[in-house]
Amino acid sequence: MYLLHSQIKKIWSLLFTFLPLSTALSQLRADLYNAAPIPTNATLPDGTVGFWQPTVVTLISGASEAVLIDTLFTSAQAIALADWIEETIPNKRLTTIYITHGHGDHWFNSAYLQTRFPGVQIVSTQASITHMSTQLTSEFRTFWSTLFPSQIPPSSYQILAQPLQDNKFTLEGHVLEAVDVGHSDTDETTFLHIPSLGMVVAGDIVYNDVHMWMTESPTQAQRDAWVRSLDKVSSVNPAIVIGSHHRPGGVDGAFNIAASQTYIRTFGKLREVATSAEDLYAKVLEAYPNRIGKLVLWLGCQAQFPSEDRSGRDEL
Repeated sequence: MYLLHSQIKKIWSLLFTFLPLSTALSQLRADLYNAAPIPTNATLPDGTVGFWQPTVVTLISGASEAVLIDTLFTSAQAIALADWIEETIPNKRLTTIYITHGHGDHWFNSAYLQTRFPGVQIVSTQASITHMSTQLTSEFRTFWSTLFPSQIPPSSYQILAQPLQDNKFTLEGHVLEAVDVGHSDTDETTFLHIPSLGMVVAGDIVYNDVHMWMTESPTQAQRDAWVRSLDKVSSVNPAIVIGSHHRPGGVDGAFNIAASQTYIRTFGKLREVATSAEDLYAKVLEAYPNRIGKLVLWLGCQAQFPSEDRSGRDEL
């Protein structure tokens, strides 16, 4: 009996030696922090207050370490997000923050989170880090401070992200791959692919049933580029696709890729026949009566008609 027991132990030892590495790794899980829409200083054509998009932030964790993807941007959001991280992974260490792209609402809270989680590394691709500098210009500082007065401290305007080597990093042995796609709702955007979870964290490439930021895609060539970026997300065959701007309760399915492409194409077709920003706004609302986030739509429609005289209107 002792001999049989020893042989069984030896067989199990050999099996473990030759098993693929992935079977020996700790399991990963994902949690989402849901940031509610917040009021801005801008108004919609009907005179009501415009709200910034509801946003989700993704936390990927293993047995003892975790990665946060994007950071939100106002002071109140920073505190609430850090508190949630501590509550969600009380016995784990936040090792890395990955930034998907250069828009300030995805990285302005980096400095605060570094103080709450000492030693955390902040990373992105070199292209996205370079693009972050656009948010430091006077034009964008004015944009953010006008929409959110006294809600973004001056210390937020510092780029802390470091470039990844080979656009990859690991979490307890699991590879997380950053994929540059180029233009989506802004230039030099990326998504993060987590093969172990069959997941893509898509930043602002994919939107989940909210109006899409068309302000930086006023030309058909830019809209076509965004559609191609969505094709790149689809090419890794993800089962789960998390778009940052996200209807509360929306399912994070891969179907949001095609839905986002349809929205972009529909917006482009309606732009061709619209006669003004307000006309385009009305047409898109008619095509998508249930999508939320009307302020983002209105700003995008204004960008399509930059020469319109809006003097005297209570809006950006």
